[in-house]
Amino acid sequence: MATPSLGELQAQIMAHGQALKDAVDTLEHAPEHWHTTLLIELASENLFNCFELVEGHKTQSISRVSWAARSLLELHYFCRFVMVSVDNARRFREDLVCDYQDLLNTFAKNPQNAAFIAQGQSVLDQVWAQGIGKVTRQDKYLCARDIAEALGEGAPFGDAHKFLSKFVHPTSFSIQFRKAQQLQALVLSSVVESATRIIAHTFPLMAAHIRAHSVRG
Repeated sequence: MATPSLGELQAQIMAHGQALKDAVDTLEHAPEHWHTTLLIELASENLFNCFELVEGHKTQSISRVSWAARSLLELHYFCRFVMVSVDNARRFREDLVCDYQDLLNTFAKNPQNAAFIAQGQSVLDQVWAQGIGKVTRQDKYLCARDIAEALGEGAPFGDAHKFLSKFVHPTSFSIQFRKAQQLQALVLSSVVESATRIIAHTFPLMAAHIRAHSVRG
């Protein structure tokens, strides 16, 4: 089967993006609820990175398309996690606190961060005291890699994430790779094609889930 042209890939990306946006629009008059808000936020994050991918492709920026593709890869697993159940959706929502607590715990290892830690921990202590939900101080923040592992997809996730990260971060490799223009064009095409496959998997699932939520709401 022939490899799609980049123009065809862009058309596929925009079509999937429009279908997801149309699904989100069905929630316009839905009653305000944390679950509805979360689904809109996840869809919006996917759409943002969808457009970043297209813009990066237009400007032939391998770092920009790689950032977008890596974000879409991680979002794919977070969306699948959230769509399993309301409990999973709630866990993802509450993960904000777990993630922030982990950040403070990491920064606390440096005494120079004492003032910042004291202020941030004071706010979090109030949240923990009031009760955020089912999460506790001991809960680890959610990680897309862990979700992929639980689904038996840890190896392909890890390979794709590592490959994309090579073009996201400024390193000797990523900087000097730009001189290999022919190879760079080939890699950019490969990244966009891979990201399109992720979009083609994630967006229809997310759109269907949102539409079902809209009907239930």
